[in-house]
Amino acid sequence: MALFHACPICRSRIPHFIPLPRYYIDKAVEHGFPYRVDEFETINHQAYSCPNCHSSDRDRLYALFLTPVFQRLNQAHPFRFLDIAPGRALSFWLKSHPHIFYRSCDMHMPEADDKADIHNLPYADESFDFVLCSHVLEHVEDPVRATAEIRRVLKEHSIAILMAPICLSIEDNYENPEVTTPEGRWAHFGQDDHVRLFSRSGFIDVIQRAGLAVQQVPVTEFLTPEVCDTYGIGRSSVLYLGVKQQAVQQEPEPERNVA
Repeated sequence: MALFHACPICRSRIPHFIPLPRYYIDKAVEHGFPYRVDEFETINHQAYSCPNCHSSDRDRLYALFLTPVFQRLNQAHPFRFLDIAPGRALSFWLKSHPHIFYRSCDMHMPEADDKADIHNLPYADESFDFVLCSHVLEHVEDPVRATAEIRRVLKEHSIAILMAPICLSIEDNYENPEVTTPEGRWAHFGQDDHVRLFSRSGFIDVIQRAGLAVQQVPVTEFLTPEVCDTYGIGRSSVLYLGVKQQAVQQEPEPERNVA
């Protein structure tokens, strides 16, 4: 048990974090959604948001992961960072790093730098050193195409944090095109604006089909249990990284002598 709690984004000490609002749990139960919130990976529903800056537990997880990444950068060279569907607190934190060239995009958020469809990003090939795409792919029409766009704008050997709600109780991704109403989406997907449920293996498959290598990083690889408790991070949280590897060039077939 942590002696105190702290937020890495607003850098404040706090008495406790705020649980996930009962609204989401009650609405899911009301519409007969068959899975509990504790069946989902990487959510600390008991310590969900910071009472000061309102950052979510996953926002705080990203900040804790990115802090040593940023510390190792050569500050003489701008580091181009793309944030898709930005969260307000985390966006402010990212912008506070002077050597980070930050850009955000979203179809509907007025505070985003660019109004953009994730299926057709308005950036040149290999424009960014890092991409964050958090809790977006459960909303979009084609998650493979969207992730392939992320791969396109990433520089070679660069990384994207790719996260979505992952239900640990299912083996395959679940979609149902006949579900078109908010009530139906609550019942089938657990929120009124989701269009699919990801399984762990299904989410990894989406990333791989888009052409990225996948790294699964358990939080225990870079945070101690005590640090997790201090910052309100679930000890079983996992980060999914999509890595753009160098394209493999096929060897030309040898010429054949035709008799």
